[in-house]
Order: sequence, then structure tokens, then C-alpha cells
Amino acid sequence: MKRTFLVSMFLVAVVALAAQRARADEITLAGTTSSTSPLGITFALGSFNGTTSGGFAGFSNLGSYTLSSTAGTYTNDTLALTVVFTLPAGINGGGTTSFAANLFGNVNTNAQGGVDIVFTNPTQTFTFSNASGGGSFTFNLNNVSLSPGGTTVVSGFVTGGSLDPVPEPSSLLLLGAGLLLMPLLRTKRLC
Repeated sequence: MKRTFLVSMFLVAVVALAAQRARADEITLAGTTSSTSPLGITFALGSFNGTTSGGFAGFSNLGSYTLSSTAGTYTNDTLALTVVFTLPAGINGGGTTSFAANLFGNVNTNAQGGVDIVFTNPTQTFTFSNASGGGSFTFNLNNVSLSPGGTTVVSGFVTGGSLDPVPEPSSLLLLGAGLLLMPLLRTKRLC
């Protein structure tokens, strides 16, 4: 009876720790965007919020660019897009509440009379540490094409999202108790 109870306690501890590790690829991300752009291109501010699943999350609401219907000619003009992450808290390089990623793009007129915005640093990796644990993710921004008089939404995605959660004290206590009681589970020797 005692042995069954101890084995049960040990299994409960293992299941509790495994369940906590199963959420290791879920990170909640949130933030806002802003941009400076050349004359004839305007930017509408965006905000985003989502949780990774399997370490991945797509965002199609990072703001939008609109090209004037009387667009000029662009040759390696530059623009800057700022993505401010407010979640997860504790991103390295920033304060405890937010971190700004500055992305830069080259603007060039294309053969259709519109423009292409090609970002020169579209991929950035971040690490964070907070009360929930520590982890990392990689933010990727997609290039943008605009037609004269048209609007295009800026999109991006997160890959490699991982979180090493801080174990709950009760889980550690349960695991420790199970490990301390393991010597009591020794089997009888047959002589």
C-alpha cells in the first residue's frame, strides 16, 4: 500500500513537470509599429498581439503603407520602421516594459510604376527573462510592394519561440519529496 502511494506521488510529479514543459513554445507577443517614409508614401500605425504555437506566430497587422497615385521615382530612398514590443516583458537591451526594434528599408520604383520596399535587416532575434522564465524568439519582417494609389499591409512572423518556465515551488517540492522517498521503494531480495 505504501509503495503504491509513493509510486503514485512520483508519477504525479513527473506528469506535472511534463505538462509545464509542454507550454515551452508558447510566448505571448504584443506591441505597436511606427514608420518614417519618403514623400509620397504614408504609413498607418499598427498594433499586434498574439501567442506562438509550436514556436510560430504570424502577424498581418503591423501597420500599412500607402503610395500616392502621383508617385514619383524612387531610387534607393530609405525608410525606417520601428516595432515596439511590450510583451514579453524583460527583453534584453530594453527596459522591463518594452524594446524597440529598428528596421530599415530601401525604396525603389518597380516596372509597374509602383514601389518595392526591401528591408535590409528584416530578421532580428530577441532574448528575454522575466518572472515566468526566460526564452527567445526571432522576428521576421516581409518585404512590401505598393501599386500607385494602393495600400499594402505590413506583415511578419515569429519563429523559434521558446520559453524555459520557472518551475512552481509546489512542483519542485513534490518532485523532491518523490526523490527522497525513492529509497523506500527498494525491492526485497530473494536469498
